[in-house]
Amino acid sequence: MSSSCYQTFDLSCSFGPIDALSKLNLSIPTGEVVGIVGPNGAGKTTLLKALCGLIGACRGAVHFQGRPLKEWSHRDLSRSVAYVPQSTQILFPFSAREVVLMGRLPHQRGLYFDRPEDRRVVQEALEMTDSHPFADRPFNELSGGEQQLVALASALAQQPKVLLLDEPTVFLDLKHQLQIFRILRTLHERSGTTLVLVTHDLEAAEGFCNRLFFLKQGRLHAELDLKGERREVSAELIESVFDVRASEFGHGRQRRILLSFGD
Repeated sequence: MSSSCYQTFDLSCSFGPIDALSKLNLSIPTGEVVGIVGPNGAGKTTLLKALCGLIGACRGAVHFQGRPLKEWSHRDLSRSVAYVPQSTQILFPFSAREVVLMGRLPHQRGLYFDRPEDRRVVQEALEMTDSHPFADRPFNELSGGEQQLVALASALAQQPKVLLLDEPTVFLDLKHQLQIFRILRTLHERSGTTLVLVTHDLEAAEGFCNRLFFLKQGRLHAELDLKGERREVSAELIESVFDVRASEFGHGRQRRILLSFGD
């Protein structure tokens, strides 16, 4: 059995009167590809941010590699965990290469971090994400798909053990969606990186991930292990999580789910 990369214990996060997460208990095994799915407002992004220490006003506990997250320094945590948000805002006219180089900050020694080792890692990240053709263009002048590839390259430049991604393919066309998933699959196969991604795409989640957590109203509604005999997301589970009527037909790759809103 895999050791736990993350564990949450009665994790609760509130924003004013709204409970984004409520007594959430889950365990993310090391080296797995995990999808976090659920309706809007289920707490998916909040959970991702709590896992990387971006939300301090939470109750309960988050453990990373067996230690409470609050015991990790920001520097040490950043050497192990990288976070890719839905979109990246850059206020200054940095080039794409410079944005990727920022991913080396956790490994900085002294006042400068543009060492030969940093440049090598950055170039590898640019090439892995096919971002090198526009590496010297201003980040803010890139398309949305190109910016997402650069943001992913910056995360890869951290050389993390865990990569947290918040809807990495949102707003992207089919070509860039497939490209992102190919990059993530290659990364996982090469280095065994633990991948945790929030997504609304159930078909992609079921095909790409080997474990799914279904959140609803800030709670863990269901956990589905897709390894081994490969269980599928059932119509009943979709109905209970998303409050829609679902009907299934076919099997395996021919399987489809038809959705209709309730009365």
